[in-house]
Amino acid sequence: MEMEFRTRCVQAVSLDRLESLYPDYPDLRLLIVDEDLADDLLERADAYRALNRTAMIALGYRDVEIARHHYGRTREAGGAPIGYLSMNAPMEVLLSSMRMLFHGEYFLPQGLLGIAPPGTPAPDTAAPPPPAAAGAETCEKLSRLTGREKEILELVSSGNSNKQIARQLGITEHTVKLHMHNMFGKFGVSNRTAAANMYFAAQSQNALR
Repeated sequence: MEMEFRTRCVQAVSLDRLESLYPDYPDLRLLIVDEDLADDLLERADAYRALNRTAMIALGYRDVEIARHHYGRTREAGGAPIGYLSMNAPMEVLLSSMRMLFHGEYFLPQGLLGIAPPGTPAPDTAAPPPPAAAGAETCEKLSRLTGREKEILELVSSGNSNKQIARQLGITEHTVKLHMHNMFGKFGVSNRTAAANMYFAAQSQNALR
């Protein structure tokens, strides 16, 4: 990791241990909290952020249920967003996700979103929502997007390819694909055409403003 990101990496078994070993963090850019400390991160989020207010925080998890629980609790509490890193992901995906965090973008894997409660009808049997409800649902889904994801969505809806988007935004094609994957998960769609349709629907409702 140190060679990949040209930065120093330190490790500690707890926040208290980290504070005692490294009392000063002027250059801290990314704090990855292990899933074993997920509850501690929920209870003492401000203490973690106090290490360096400009640093990004991410929960590194292997058990997706722990990450889902943490994500749900954070949303319920209205806390500041954090990123989520699947430590089981291929190394290329993990490194790309970390690059996004280093550049100030929170990464939220698709598997943490759209979890239907028990007893929810399957999509092909559920009754379609009334127009007002559908509009509210679209706005809610759009609110999940980061600023960069909205930029990419607009460019996708204008017919740009991944290569063109990467060139315009100064990022790699692989990063564009990661953003797209993340965005599809938030929308509950599987392709760019469906995502573009969401964009046009949101435009008609001024949901992107």
